[in-house]
Amino acid sequence: MTENEIWKDIVGYDGLYKVSNKGNVFSVGRRDSRGRKRGGRILKPTHTRNGYLKVDLHNNGKRKTKHIHRLVTEAFIPNPESLPQINHIDEVKGNNNVENLEWCDSMYNNNYGTKIERLSKKVKAVNAKTGE
Repeated sequence: MTENEIWKDIVGYDGLYKVSNKGNVFSVGRRDSRGRKRGGRILKPTHTRNGYLKVDLHNNGKRKTKHIHRLVTEAFIPNPESLPQINHIDEVKGNNNVENLEWCDSMYNNNYGTKIERLSKKVKAVNAKTGE
């Protein structure tokens, strides 16, 4: 936890988990139904197949996997237009700092930055008759 880190409750997990503006997820210390101590630590994220960071959150015996960039954006960035997607401004999927995230629509997200260039494959055409 750093000096400039701001923490907010995760909606639906109030009092159980918090997310920070730096992209960290904290499990709040508590006792389970058997009296065992749980939480009180920053969760270690794992990567999805697509390269995004995720964490598992538990509530009432149910586990849900959540993308950290969505938790940060929902907690810190208003979405008055109800945009469905989140863009990583620097195109680094692991950088979930609030300053690097923005709400967007699919067209904006698909055409943002260098995505088209990275996905484009260079094709070499050869004239079958002349060999050029």
